[in-house]
Amino acid sequence: MKKAYLIHGTSTRDDDWFPWLEQAARPTIAVDRIMLPNPFAPDPREWADAIDQQVPAQDGVILIAHSLGCISALRFVERHNLHDARLLLVGAFDEPLPMYPQLNGFVQPKLDYQKVTPKVGQVTVITAKDDPIAPYKGSVEVAHQLGAKLIVQATGGHFLGANGYTQFPLALKELLRITK
Repeated sequence: MKKAYLIHGTSTRDDDWFPWLEQAARPTIAVDRIMLPNPFAPDPREWADAIDQQVPAQDGVILIAHSLGCISALRFVERHNLHDARLLLVGAFDEPLPMYPQLNGFVQPKLDYQKVTPKVGQVTVITAKDDPIAPYKGSVEVAHQLGAKLIVQATGGHFLGANGYTQFPLALKELLRITK
C-alpha cells in the first residue's frame, strides 16, 4: 500500500473532507493526516518542523495539501533533496492574502520554483473561481509554475466543510491519478 501525507491549512486534520479521503483512499493508499501545531494561529517555523518530523524526505513522497498546507508542502519540497514528489494541491496560493496578513511569513520570502519544479513528478492543482480566501488566479499561477494539471471549478469556494465539502471525490480521483 502506498502512503500519502495530508497537510491541512488553518483548520484541523479532522475537518472538511480530510477524514473522508483517508477512508475513501483505502486500501490503495494510506493517508496520514498529519498533526500541525496551532492551526488557527500558525507559525511557519513550527509548521515546517512538524512536517519534517512526520513526513519522510524521500523520493516519490506523496503530499496532499489544502490552503495554507499547499505552500507548506511546497516549502517541504523546496528544502529537501527529493525526486518525483507527487502533489495534490487544493486551494493553493504562494502570494500574500490581503485579508490574512498574519500568514505572510509562509509566503515570504517568495518560493523558489527553480528549487521545487525539478523535484516534482505528477502534480494536480484544484481551485474554484468563487474561492473567497485564496483567489483562484493564485492557484492558476502555482499550477503554471509547477507545470501541473490544473482543474478550475466554477464553484466550490475554498473546499471547506462549510462549502459542503465533507466528501471530495475529485480529490480522490486525482490522488489515484498522481500515484499511478
